[in-house]
Amino acid sequence: MPITTDPERLQEVGGELGAAIQAAQRGERVRLPVLQHRDVAGLTMSMHSQLDEAVAARSLAAHAAGHHIACSAGCSTCCVSPLVVPEGEAVTVAEWLGEPAQAEVRAAFLARYPAWRRGVGDSLAVMQRAQTADQQREAAMHLKGKAVMCAFNVDGLCSIYDARPARCRRAHALETNANCGAGTSGEVKYFEHGLTEATFAAQEPMRGALHQALRPSAGLDLLCEAVNRLLGASAGRNEACPCGSGAKFKKCCGA
Repeated sequence: MPITTDPERLQEVGGELGAAIQAAQRGERVRLPVLQHRDVAGLTMSMHSQLDEAVAARSLAAHAAGHHIACSAGCSTCCVSPLVVPEGEAVTVAEWLGEPAQAEVRAAFLARYPAWRRGVGDSLAVMQRAQTADQQREAAMHLKGKAVMCAFNVDGLCSIYDARPARCRRAHALETNANCGAGTSGEVKYFEHGLTEATFAAQEPMRGALHQALRPSAGLDLLCEAVNRLLGASAGRNEACPCGSGAKFKKCCGA
């Protein structure tokens, strides 16, 4: 079914989650609602729109202050950085890829995923085992050093730009992108913009609640891995792999 766009339905879902978040903050025991993936995607896309408005204001403010944001179409230096996302954002990408208009984008991702997975190698398991912030940071830097390009990057462009996660929307480099990619210092300058940071921070509890409602017993996952898992679940593990290899999904991309 298509991604939910009905504002009344999205307000209802958002209201239920918001009430649950407030109850949890009061220390009450909370049972999160059962969510439909199309509603999750609709709510997430709505949050994306709010964040996009703040980011657009950030660009204007940076320009007015005489700064240059070094991010534009074709720049993909940050696309080798490990992108860990909550389940709601992965569901949103998977639902977006499930739309008939995105059939070619979906097929391209599934074709590129095996190479991405081979490039990541055992770094995925290391990231999943990381417990402390230092361990997570070390695992992420190790994976970034491998310079494995995101499987959604096609010829330097983001193929899921309309559905890309919030961290991709918020990320930017001020003046130069020279320190964004693998093998660089990683010392990227940012333009401090209160509205963007406040909008992102205000949305974090909702993203967390969506994750807990969808995948309560699991941590966050790398975007490509999570979306591949979700697409495989929709196809069925015993069905032919969507990548076109001819093998069953469980023996191919879902292995």
